[in-house]
Amino acid sequence: MKHVIVLTMTSSIGLVSLFAVDLIDLYFLTLLKNQSVVAGLGFAASIMFFNMSFSIGLSIAMSATVSKALGAGENARARALAQHNFIFSIVITAIVALVTWCFSRQLLEIVGAGGDALVFAQQYLHIILPSLPFLAIAMSGGALLRAMGAPNLSMLAMLTGAVVNVVLDPLFIFVLDLGIEGAAIASVFARLAVGGTALGLIYFKYDFSTRFNFSAFLTSVKEIKRIAIPTIGTQLATPFANAYMTYEMAKFGESYIAGWTLTGRITPVVFGVIFALSAAVGPIYAQNFGAQYFHRVKRTLFDSSIFVTLYCTVAALSLYLSIEWIIQWFGAVGDAASFMRFVAVWIGPAFAFYGFLFVANAAFNNLGYPLLSTLFNFSKASIGTVPFVLIGANLMGANGVFLGNTLGNLVFGVIALISCFYTIKKISEKAIVNN
Repeated sequence: MKHVIVLTMTSSIGLVSLFAVDLIDLYFLTLLKNQSVVAGLGFAASIMFFNMSFSIGLSIAMSATVSKALGAGENARARALAQHNFIFSIVITAIVALVTWCFSRQLLEIVGAGGDALVFAQQYLHIILPSLPFLAIAMSGGALLRAMGAPNLSMLAMLTGAVVNVVLDPLFIFVLDLGIEGAAIASVFARLAVGGTALGLIYFKYDFSTRFNFSAFLTSVKEIKRIAIPTIGTQLATPFANAYMTYEMAKFGESYIAGWTLTGRITPVVFGVIFALSAAVGPIYAQNFGAQYFHRVKRTLFDSSIFVTLYCTVAALSLYLSIEWIIQWFGAVGDAASFMRFVAVWIGPAFAFYGFLFVANAAFNNLGYPLLSTLFNFSKASIGTVPFVLIGANLMGANGVFLGNTLGNLVFGVIALISCFYTIKKISEKAIVNN
């Protein structure tokens, strides 16, 4: 449990700092007193969520491949895999960014954006999308530092970006009067800062460099793709569900979208530790799996589940007790404020069961069963979201969108966790027979 907590908390500080900067972005934009700007940021976020999923999936591939090599004592191979992961990530995310940039208007219209909100959302995306490869470098660099046993340095890189964003936000938004475009520019500089810091630590402090070999790169890509492709597929399921819920929320008006946007930026700050947990425990799974310590793999999953439950209980209570202050701070009124109060009641169970899905998927990805992770995530995003949200929206309106998704989290979180324990048991039994 101690190992899980230490890695999670150190990596979560950096991650939560980035979520906090996103929240500060939103706070500064609410000072413009334009609800269309807030709604536009919400629509843009639903598209960026898709793009970020590529970076998350690629960072998991970095962690899984390099951690396994380090766990097996293959240090030279680990260096080569790190280099090849970076190159592969840059190429993939550059293609994704270009395609998204070209079709940004159509994608925004699909999730329900229209009017001034559509204009603001497109302005934001056109600036921030070209920085997607830098985000991939930042996230993969952080994952590599954790795999190398330096979670504090990974946290430092993330905090560097957070400081840059906080300093530049008011400058670009207010001093230069760039509004939502200023927020996007500040975020671009933050991504550059995180990526640059991570690379500097990896290749100058640790001298983790190696000579590039194209033939070896092609060989590594086959291994990277085996994890990256299904993992990206797994990660894409969540933004699909989020985009669908955004589409349903848009039917209830711009005020509900504003409330949806605010809760969408607040909850990652409060529950960012759960996001960090799924990434932090990856190296623990991979290294123990590589060393064939299967009892430790099972213990990691158990400890992670307990941690999720306890943390979500405390975090949800804290959010509930402070929701009125948060509503006043962001100037939310009417339907936006009402929706935020409803979310504060149900957010604990929503994230707890989603956390079970996260830790189970992290295990699947690092134990050689990434397709199971993909299956669970897409099942949750489709049959675990659409019918639940549809029924909820018809029965309870905008509040039902959130509650329906919470019930879907419950069903698939529990099933994924049980399946993961069963999979670890089978892997252990197979290893005993083979030995």
